[in-house]
Amino acid sequence: MENNHWNGKLWYAYGTSMTSVEYGKYVQVVQELSGLRVVNKGIPASCLTPDGFDKKGETKNVVMDPDDGKKDADLITLEVLPNEGPTVGSIYDTDDRSFCGCLNQCLRFLQENTRAQIVLIVMIGSNNITPETPHELRRIPQYEFAEIIEKTARLNSVPVINAFCESGFGYARVKNREYQPDNIHLNDIGGLNMGRFIWSKLKDIPLWTAP
Repeated sequence: MENNHWNGKLWYAYGTSMTSVEYGKYVQVVQELSGLRVVNKGIPASCLTPDGFDKKGETKNVVMDPDDGKKDADLITLEVLPNEGPTVGSIYDTDDRSFCGCLNQCLRFLQENTRAQIVLIVMIGSNNITPETPHELRRIPQYEFAEIIEKTARLNSVPVINAFCESGFGYARVKNREYQPDNIHLNDIGGLNMGRFIWSKLKDIPLWTAP
C-alpha cells in the first residue's frame, strides 16, 4: 500500500443492497485493497426518494442523520441508482419529492456537516434490460438516468465513480449472469471486478484537508 493515502482512514459507505453487508460484494474488496476502516451503512431495498422501492427514503434518512459518527469520517461514499422511483426531476431541484432534489439535499448536507471527502458511486442497473430501453417507471433509459445522477453530483463539485458507464458490466457481458446470481446483485467474482474498478478510481481521489 505504498503511497496509498487512504490506508487506515475511516470510510462511511451509504447506499443500497449493492453496498450493504447482507448483499454487497464490492465494499470488502475495496477495503482489502485500500486499507480503509469501513462503517457499512448500506440498506437493502432502500433509496433516496419517497416514491421508490420498498424502504422508501431510508437511504436519505441515514445520510442526513448527523449523529451516526460520520463527522469522524475521512471518506463518505453514496451509492445510488437502484430502487429509485419514477420522479427524476431536474439537476437543479432541491425538493423532497424528486430524485435530484433528494440527492442535492444529501450531498449538500454531507459537505456542510462533515470534513470527509464525499464521493458518489453510480451503481449498475438490472442485467435483464438493455441500456437504451426506457425504465418501466422513469420512462427514460437507465443510461440517461446515470448521466443525470453524475451531472447532479458535478453541480455540487462531488467526485463521481460511474460504475454504470465505466465498470465493464455492460448488458452483453452480464446478461448470462456469470457475475450476478440474480438480476442485479453481485456474486464473489462480480464483486471482485466491481471492487477493483471502484478502487482504480478512488485511489486517485485525494483526501479532503480541512482547516
